[in-house]
This record gives sequence, C-alpha cells and structure tokens, in this order.
Amino acid sequence: MAEARVLKILLEDIPVGHVTGFQDGRNLFTFDESYIDLGPSRPTLSLSFNTPGDEEATEQRLRAIHSSRMKLPPFFSNLLPEGPLREYMVKRLKVHQDHEFDILLALSTNLPGAIRAIPADELPQATVNHRPDTTYTPLEDAEIKFSLGGSQLKFSMIERGGRFMLDDGEDVWIIKPPHPNHPDVPKNEFTMMRMADAVGINTPEVKLVNLGDIELVGLEGFAIPQNEKLAYAIKRYDRTPDGRIHVEDFAQVFGVYADQEYKATNYDTIGRLIFDLFPNRFEQLAEFIRRLVVNILIGNGDAHLKNWSVIYTDRITPQLSPTYDLVSSIQYIQNDTAALNLGGEKRFEKLGVMHFDRLARHMNAPSKFVLDVVNETVKSAQEKWPELISELELPKSMQDRLYRHWNSLSELLRIRA
Repeated sequence: MAEARVLKILLEDIPVGHVTGFQDGRNLFTFDESYIDLGPSRPTLSLSFNTPGDEEATEQRLRAIHSSRMKLPPFFSNLLPEGPLREYMVKRLKVHQDHEFDILLALSTNLPGAIRAIPADELPQATVNHRPDTTYTPLEDAEIKFSLGGSQLKFSMIERGGRFMLDDGEDVWIIKPPHPNHPDVPKNEFTMMRMADAVGINTPEVKLVNLGDIELVGLEGFAIPQNEKLAYAIKRYDRTPDGRIHVEDFAQVFGVYADQEYKATNYDTIGRLIFDLFPNRFEQLAEFIRRLVVNILIGNGDAHLKNWSVIYTDRITPQLSPTYDLVSSIQYIQNDTAALNLGGEKRFEKLGVMHFDRLARHMNAPSKFVLDVVNETVKSAQEKWPELISELELPKSMQDRLYRHWNSLSELLRIRA
C-alpha cells in the first residue's frame, strides 16, 4: 500500500485541484474536474497550465498529472521560501529542506497571491486512478506564519501605530531588514524603486522605516543585523481591502525551479511571451522595455525570473505586476552583468541598439516602437535621476558608482551626469 497525505488547492475560494504527497517522497498535482469544467471563465492558476485562446489545448494540459520527487512540481515549489527563511522553517518542522510538501502544509493559508493549500479529508479520484493502492493519511497541523518566496530575508507584516508586527490578519507590508554582508541595501532598494517610479514604471508604495519600529517577537530565530538603523518596506500588491489578488512569478510561468532562475530563458523570450499572450500588448511591451532599460541603467544583475511577476486583477487576464526587488547590484558585485541575456548579451556596457533591435525581431514587434521606448526612458532618467538620487540622500559612494556605470554604457543608454 502507498500511504499519502493530501492538500486541497484553492484559488481564492474556488477549488482548483489537489497536491498528494506520498510517503516515498513522490508528489502529484492534479486539477479537479469541477475547475476544468468552468471552461474559459475559470480563474487562471498559471500560464504554465494554459494555452490562451485554445480551450482544447488548455483542457488537455489541465488533465495531465504533474509529478515530482521530494520537491513539489515547479509551480508550487516556487511559492516557498529559500535561504534563511527556508532554513528556519525546516529546523522548526524537523524535515529535510527538499521535503516541500511539509513546507507547503506549514504555510497553508499564508502563501503568496490568492492560493491556499488546506488539508483534504480524502484522496482525490485522480490520485486513486493513478495509484489504486494508495491509502489516505490524515494531516497534522503545522502552520507557520512566513509566506514569502525568494532568498533574501524578509517578513510580511502589518503596521499599527507606526510599528510593524506579525499578525494573524492580512499582511500589508513586506519588510526587509539590513543585509548581513552588504551595506545600505534598504537605502539602495528604496532609491532604485523611487527612480523607477520617476520614469513611469508601475511601482508599489515603498518607504524606509526605523529598525527599532519592527516588532521582533516571533522572529527570535533570525540573525537580524543591528549595525544599520533602517529597514526597507514595500506595500503588498497581492493583498487589498477587498481580498487577495492572484500573482505568479516568471519561474512559475515557464514551469522551472528556482535554481534555474538565471538559466532557463532570456529577456527576448519573456518579451515574446508578453507580446503574444498579454492583452494591451503594446502597453505591456512598453512597460517591459522600460523595466529592462532601468535594470541596465541602475546596474541590476538580479532581475532574474523570480523577480518578474504576472498579476491577475480580473482573475483571468495576465498583466505585468508592479515591479519589485530593484537593486543596484553593481554596488556590491564587481563587473556584475544582467541576470539574463538580452539579444545574446549580458554585459551592461555592451548592450546597445543591435540588442534591442534583435529583441524586437524575436518578438515580432516593430523595432521603432521598441527603440522609441528605450530613448524615452533614457531621456526621462537623464532629466530626473541626478537630482532625485541627491534628494534621497543615496550614499555618496553609491552615487559615484552609478555615475561611473552610466559613463560606461553605450551611446543609446548613456546618462550624462
């Protein structure tokens, strides 16, 4: 007999499917017939399971069995934290770091977006059909209130009376404390986000908060540096007064694990997907190009697949989520490069007209449109950024590093300080 535990997957309150975790470490994800039967009006779980505009192909993908061993299938694996948060969780749960079913169970209702994974009271029929000798094992409650993916230490918190704390209600802010190895990361990220906003990129509300205003009760297992006084706060766009909004990152979109976030694809392919599948394709393409340009201008080598996301504000239609995790990584990593290839190139100083022209051709988009957006973004940055980074009091050493970086860029992208 094969013993198994089962989690019921809900998108908002709509049953989507089940994750079955077998005692031998194998995991299955199967969609429910009730979800499949909703047809084109069903809320989107992931573009990795959909073929937009082709319901027959979509149903075929939804009826497939998604199997993995130890780790969960990529969509669910990418919901889980990495780095210090994962280390904390596996120690507390007393499981191996790759026993992802247990981590998903512990996060349960505290997952990103609108997904919940709650204990099921029986085996789904798809599991029985796949493995008839399976027996159901009840689940033990192990909920932990940390829900954020990614490798940098961060917490989802609410603000009350100017203080930030963990709470059982809906979390509103993501708080990132100072980095243990790199100085002024909160100031860096705050400034880069404000710079992105200044050139028209869709950004959430951000602010710097005093580290002393963060309630650390419940966070005793984490080493939070106390040598800096500020933490970075960003408003969660997947939590609203009206409820949760579903999101997924591009590692989920492409169906790859987090360890492939720098390797699985390139910016050309991301752009092609956006231009092919997103409504308001030119508006969304312009937003994508602006973000590419800003990442080059600030020297951000961390714009990998998990730092680009899709949001479903109407539950079905994909669009780029507000931007996040913008940081000038060249401040800490000498000779850093872009996270992914653009037109076959990753070195910031080498990127120019030919690479954006190649991007346009790969997407079957007008080259003039792409280059016009590039030029408009650079012009806006030229007009607004030098004064802004001085006004925001970015440390002088960081300002100087940005100026040197700008001078190293191609004629297309150069900002003259």
